[in-house]
Amino acid sequence: MKFWTWAEIREKIEAECDIQDEDFIRPTELLALANEAIDEAEAEIHSLYEDYFIKPVSIPVAAGNEYLSIPTYMPDIYADKIRNILFTGVGNTVYEVKRIKETLKFAKKAVADTQTTTDLYEYFPVNRTPGNPEMLFVPKFREAGTLTVWYLRNANRLAADTDVCDIPEFINFIFAHMKVKIYAKEGHPGYQEAFQRLEMERERMNAVLSNRVPDGDNLLESDTSAYDEMN
Repeated sequence: MKFWTWAEIREKIEAECDIQDEDFIRPTELLALANEAIDEAEAEIHSLYEDYFIKPVSIPVAAGNEYLSIPTYMPDIYADKIRNILFTGVGNTVYEVKRIKETLKFAKKAVADTQTTTDLYEYFPVNRTPGNPEMLFVPKFREAGTLTVWYLRNANRLAADTDVCDIPEFINFIFAHMKVKIYAKEGHPGYQEAFQRLEMERERMNAVLSNRVPDGDNLLESDTSAYDEMN
């Protein structure tokens, strides 16, 4: 499996589109096209197989902690998507910290603020400060411990020549996407063929991801979170 650098991607696209010696597509624009292609591939991947970009982070918490800044600990998170949280406390006790159902979160917060409770920790997202989404834990942590948060990260964006595109299985989608954008701007006669190739690569990517299930079950898991929170 090859992980392509931005320098390698640029060299291949410039050669295949014959734009090495022209300034109609400037280097900054070409880079933007590459990242636009990565954005689109990333969206397809997250919609079909979220765990492609799953990542854990360990976060220490102290007694009395209540809010946790998402950008501080998970700066590369995708759409604030958190898959699972585990709390390890005194005596290495481990349990899952679940998200509070939408219909219960305000009542549980009010109770936790007025009563002493031994309830297991839960959380829900809040957005008190622009640019700093947080998780609010209910009740406040009674003791020090460690949170292990499994979340979905962004695909790597390209800037420097040595930056790596970390979607190696679908690099041909990136190439095809870039060619379509370049040919569209140039009015190139090969635009329609390039567009058909892009859609072929999109279908291939979808087919691969639809079958990429760890337990071998080919049925996609449906997202029932909205339904669950109503029950």
